Amino acid sequence: MSGAGVTSSRDQHRQVALQDFHTAAAIVDALLIVGLFIWLVRTGAQPWLRRFGWGTLALLVVDAGPGKFQGPVAGTLHAGLAVLLFAAIAAIALFTSPSWQRDAELVQDYGWPSLRFLSSAAAFLVAVQVGFGAGFRHSAVGVLPHLLGALVVALFIMIVGAFVTHQFGKHAVLRPMAVALMVITGIQAFLGMAAFLLRMMETAGTLLFLAISVAHVATGSMTFALSVMLAIEIRRSVLPRAQET
Repeated sequence: MSGAGVTSSRDQHRQVALQDFHTAAAIVDALLIVGLFIWLVRTGAQPWLRRFGWGTLALLVVDAGPGKFQGPVAGTLHAGLAVLLFAAIAAIALFTSPSWQRDAELVQDYGWPSLRFLSSAAAFLVAVQVGFGAGFRHSAVGVLPHLLGALVVALFIMIVGAFVTHQFGKHAVLRPMAVALMVITGIQAFLGMAAFLLRMMETAGTLLFLAISVAHVATGSMTFALSVMLAIEIRRSVLPRAQET
């Protein structure tokens, strides 16, 4: 969010202050992620989870590199990797949650296309859309790919959410997660349209535009993290159609 504030601010003094805050937040984030990795190792987490922790730690190091450079490509890469890092942390939160420690509530997939495919495709499309948004903020791409991508992603997520809630309306994990994903996607799309209209009205230098732009980026990261978590949970709880319970 602080990084989005830096790229969205049009006031030089405010931008400098936000950059200082962004640097401080990055240091705190790095320490917390290192602490999380140490915790995973010391508590005897399963080998696959420790390997996932190693990957998250490596992603943190890689993301720090482009952040030291100026330019559209470096800025876009830094912002995109930050969203991936956020999703990785959200996945670890899911893997260490009480619900994950319990046996999965297995259900049968009877729709077409399969929910495994739809949820994975949704997460991939959100990642592409987040990349377009980061590229637009850093002047690497125009606004048109991001606008068109928003329509495709919103429609795709609503389809996935409808499939999950229709097939598994009483599932204790899948339904709430799918509803949350649809709600946050709707909020994110609304904030994106509001930010675009404010930009068109030449009010990009106002605090209102800054707040809406930062909120739009934040909900975009949440949308991606939720789409990844839903795809993971579907692979855990939903049996393919060819497999019998």
